[in-house]
Amino acid sequence: MSTSEAQYSRLDTQHSQSKRFAAFTLVEVLVAVAIFAMAASVLMSAFVNALLSRESATKYDLLNADIRAVRMQLLLEPNLEDAEDGDEYETVHSGEASWEAQVVPTNVVDLFQVILSIRFSEPPAGLVADYTETLYLLRPTWSESDERSDLLQDKREALEDTRRDFDF
Repeated sequence: MSTSEAQYSRLDTQHSQSKRFAAFTLVEVLVAVAIFAMAASVLMSAFVNALLSRESATKYDLLNADIRAVRMQLLLEPNLEDAEDGDEYETVHSGEASWEAQVVPTNVVDLFQVILSIRFSEPPAGLVADYTETLYLLRPTWSESDERSDLLQDKREALEDTRRDFDF
C-alpha cells in the first residue's frame, strides 16, 4: 500500500466516522418526540383547565349577581310581614327567583336575624337552584313599638345595675 493509498484510506475512515456522528439515531429521535409529546400534553391540559375555570367563574358571577338582586328586594321591603312572605323576582340570568325570609328578633334593639331562602327556576348549568344565607339587618321599621320599648327598658335597667355596682 502506497502512501497516497494509506492517506486516502485514513481520510475515508475519518470521513465515514464523521458521517456516522453527524446524524441522530432513531432512538434519539424517538426520545425527543416523546419528550415533546409529554410537554405538549401538559401544556394543553393546563390550557383546558384555565378555560374551564374561567367558564365556571363566569357562571358563579352571574349567579351571585342574581343573588344580590334578590337580596336587594328583601332590603327594600319596609314591612316585616311582607318580608317574611317573600316574593318572586325575575332575574337576568337565572330565570324567576322565589324568595322568602325567616325573621327572628335579637336582643339588640331593631336588629333582626334573617334567614333568606332563594329558589331559582333556571340556574346556570352545573349550579344548584336553591340558595340560603343568614343576614343580620338593622331595620327600625320592622320593630313593634312595644317590643322596642321593652328592649330599651331592659337595656336601661341593665346599664343602671352595672353603674350601681361601681361607686365613683
